[in-house]
Amino acid sequence: MVRFLNTPVRRLEGIAYWVIEDPEAIYDFINTEVKKEWEADVRSEGRDAREDSWLKTLSKRKWSLVITKTHLIKLDPGIMNYVNSKTGYDFAQRLAERSAQLHREIKEFAHVIWPVIVGGEDMQLIDGYCRYATFKTMNVSRIYAYVGAMVTN
Repeated sequence: MVRFLNTPVRRLEGIAYWVIEDPEAIYDFINTEVKKEWEADVRSEGRDAREDSWLKTLSKRKWSLVITKTHLIKLDPGIMNYVNSKTGYDFAQRLAERSAQLHREIKEFAHVIWPVIVGGEDMQLIDGYCRYATFKTMNVSRIYAYVGAMVTN
């Protein structure tokens, strides 16, 4: 059963978000829809998605929707500094372009976005680099995030 289709819109510091509030529905959303995107990203890097350390932990995480301070979120330097010399793809350059576009869409069209996704153990940003970069340029101090904490038995 897909429980995230009727998500409410919440506003925080001038940003409109689609939010899933139920932890089980967040789990379903992350482990179906978002996981597909992450698996495709891993494959595009020439890696095996079954061996990706983050993907291997998804089913062991309990998810929650939180409001967090933007400055508490940590960025992965490996992602921020990623450059593919074969294709000429530069993550930071492309991020700046995408962030400027998202900023315009939020300001001009009240574009609604999803919360960013962070790991609960260290608040490292897992998904939403463009949204995060846009928040920083807009001086947004608090944002919605899906936080995935490892469940220990």
